[in-house]
Amino acid sequence: MPKNIIIATERVATSRTDLTEPTSNLTTVHSFLFHRPLELSEPEYPQVEYQRRQQFWDPIRLAIFTLIIAAIIGIAIGIVTHFVVEDDRSFYYLASFKVTNIKYKENYARKTSREFIERSHQIERMMSRIFRRSGESRFIRTHVIKLSPDEDGVNILLVLMFRYPSTDSVARIKKRIENIVYQSLKTQTLPLTISKPSFRLTRCGIRMTNSNMPIPSSSSMERIVHGRETAIDGEWPWQASLQLKGAGHQCGASLISNTWLLTAAHCFRKNKDPSQWVVTFGITITPPEVKRNVKKIIIHENYHRETNENDIALAQLATRVEFSSIVQRVCLPESSIKLPAKSSVFVTGFGSIVDDGPTQNTLRQARVETISTEVCNRKDVYDGMITRGMLCAGFMEGKVDACKGDSGGPLVYPDKRDIWYLVGIVSWGQSCALPKKPGVYTRVTKYRDWIASKTGI
Repeated sequence: MPKNIIIATERVATSRTDLTEPTSNLTTVHSFLFHRPLELSEPEYPQVEYQRRQQFWDPIRLAIFTLIIAAIIGIAIGIVTHFVVEDDRSFYYLASFKVTNIKYKENYARKTSREFIERSHQIERMMSRIFRRSGESRFIRTHVIKLSPDEDGVNILLVLMFRYPSTDSVARIKKRIENIVYQSLKTQTLPLTISKPSFRLTRCGIRMTNSNMPIPSSSSMERIVHGRETAIDGEWPWQASLQLKGAGHQCGASLISNTWLLTAAHCFRKNKDPSQWVVTFGITITPPEVKRNVKKIIIHENYHRETNENDIALAQLATRVEFSSIVQRVCLPESSIKLPAKSSVFVTGFGSIVDDGPTQNTLRQARVETISTEVCNRKDVYDGMITRGMLCAGFMEGKVDACKGDSGGPLVYPDKRDIWYLVGIVSWGQSCALPKKPGVYTRVTKYRDWIASKTGI
């Protein structure tokens, strides 16, 4: 039964996907009066013919000159457009590393404490000096997010912000930043000793506000606890809405690169024509923050509708999106990662909140917990229907679940560095939010090789 986020509802939903099928003519008369001149005898001199000077600006040369001038102006405009008119865009990187010449203090856990503030400012000044001394004019600022304990010192998590032309390669920028840091560790005397092997730079799975401030995972957790389940700007920037032209929202999807989305195969049961689909981003469907057409749809070759096995598909955008605080890609987990039971994960979507209710215009979120396959395959739960490519999440008592309209959407979790990973795709379930009937998700780690074979990601 392919799935909307239901939060603390006692009503029962039925399915998780609902695929339904703009001179005048001027005449001049000249009269000439001829007078016969007097005839005078003059001495004969040799006639000298003077060659008439040819006019330089004849029509052909004038046309060629005009074309040359037009070409020069066109090239100039192109150069100006490329370097001036085309705005730079922001690049955010999450950097993590270990500092070995200081010890962790308990007050580092409180961001309002004097110890955290002073240490954060020291780290930020050091990172700023590294980039400015290197001559990296594209560096904007840095912000420490977290200080955590390590047996050999303190783990640092911070955001690095840069401004580069939108045409620059993301991979090349990342390599340049890493080289600057590594070179600084060799040549500069720094107040803090950074362990070179511990340095990591990540661009996916980052959540930022409009003011370029990171959104910690604890923020979403606190908002769920206090009952405010509607998402805020920048909270889930990889969430997309898959819409059929003329029929509206059908499924959710997750952005995994500038051009690729990961979703559920069952979303395309009734229509596999890419030209009939559009994708929007933002916390509202109307109006969307970004809208794109779909170029290609790839459904898993071994998808089985009857058993919901291999319920996974890819959608390629016709035009790439630019990353921002509103649109960002989620990280894909390594195939070896295994989440233990009762891990906190988040599901998001635009689906209905009551049985057969309407699609929600505003994105909603819910915190659920992973449930082991052994428990989910119990006779009183799903009686052996959960395969290796599936993941159960929710609560055994029900109440919170994904539902109709959420199909294909993301199930994500944050690691210790507040980097978000896509672990599941909303797939199916028996009704919605029923006791002992948690949501069933496509287990993304099982399909890492398949995703890489189709996208190179």
